[in-house]
Amino acid sequence: MKKILVIDDEPDALKMLTMTLKAAGYEVVTGANGQEGIRQAVKERPDLIVLDVMMPGMDGHEVSRRLRRMADFAQVPIIFLSALDQVDDKVKGLRAGGSDYLTKPVSPQELLARIAAFLGAYSAEQAYVAALFGSKGGVGTTTIAVNLALSLRQQARASVVLVDGHEEGGDIGVFLNILHSHHAGELMGVIDQLDQEIFRSALVEHSSGLQVLLSPPQGSAVLPIPPSSWARILAELRNMADLVVFDGPPLRSASWAPVLDLANDVFLVITPEISAMKRVGFARDLAQSRRQESVSVHVLLNRYTKQTGFSVGAITRTLDTPIRVRIDDVGPLNTYAINHGVPLVLSDRRNRLTRAISRLAREVIEQQPTVAVQKKRKQPLALLRRLFMML
Repeated sequence: MKKILVIDDEPDALKMLTMTLKAAGYEVVTGANGQEGIRQAVKERPDLIVLDVMMPGMDGHEVSRRLRRMADFAQVPIIFLSALDQVDDKVKGLRAGGSDYLTKPVSPQELLARIAAFLGAYSAEQAYVAALFGSKGGVGTTTIAVNLALSLRQQARASVVLVDGHEEGGDIGVFLNILHSHHAGELMGVIDQLDQEIFRSALVEHSSGLQVLLSPPQGSAVLPIPPSSWARILAELRNMADLVVFDGPPLRSASWAPVLDLANDVFLVITPEISAMKRVGFARDLAQSRRQESVSVHVLLNRYTKQTGFSVGAITRTLDTPIRVRIDDVGPLNTYAINHGVPLVLSDRRNRLTRAISRLAREVIEQQPTVAVQKKRKQPLALLRRLFMML
């Protein structure tokens, strides 16, 4: 059970926050002022701190600065709560070491969504989340995400949601031949009231049964969706689906930390090119720094061929990390699949990409105690052949 420290000098606010967090399944400890809050933090070692800004004596900013100077609290998320709602006030809080800043009065749903985004709390009732990011653009992250989601859907008796997490419009709709009839931009106006009914209006169903949340198309009036909003979307999706695959952009910024915290597995996609391998170090360190107990960071080598001049062993030694998945280059097969809107997992079961992705999907499913394996149905033609052989 995750432990949250709430520091607030107002007894009513402290009581309400405690009730809200306990009802959500968190262990709660409290501090009635800044000094007591610091003592409780050192004693209880919380996983996250909810901190009021305006307190007599030592205000929230000073509490945050003192905690950040302690090694044990350098990375612990701190969410500021304050009635001050100007941009300068929020900037001041973030500069004091805050991880997030919410304006009072804050809705319980929003607070819980922000907390879930930071803690990445996982239970058997919540979906498994795989987050895929590229070390740079053009390494095939979307290809892997689409085929992985479809393979999970094929192999598991479960609901699977594929999320196009690109800020300025992604290509999942093209890969699956889905029109942008609905997209994640529709959620932005109701981001604080997300529920299953709202999601049903934004999700698009593929013919395979896969549920897809598309990003807003380029040229639309919707502003790019920031990482913090994607994290809130994922936090709600975990309560709706069994398996979620998030197709992210190149991992170049710590702003994606809330999504990294939510994921059960983070896959960093690279290709056997110096430019891609050179950039994986920062992405790997960033992802690993956000690692919770249930989160793993994996390197996925895409489009591998011996003609690149690098062996897998050489790449592994260069990166100083093992390769979790290797996908050999399938040449024009994948281009043909993209152009026709039929991913390889659906159109060609024998190619190297399909086999590698299918193995990864099987490993994921085997690790999820609440997800059942889909039994393969015997095809009528195969049955006829067996009967013919018996004659």
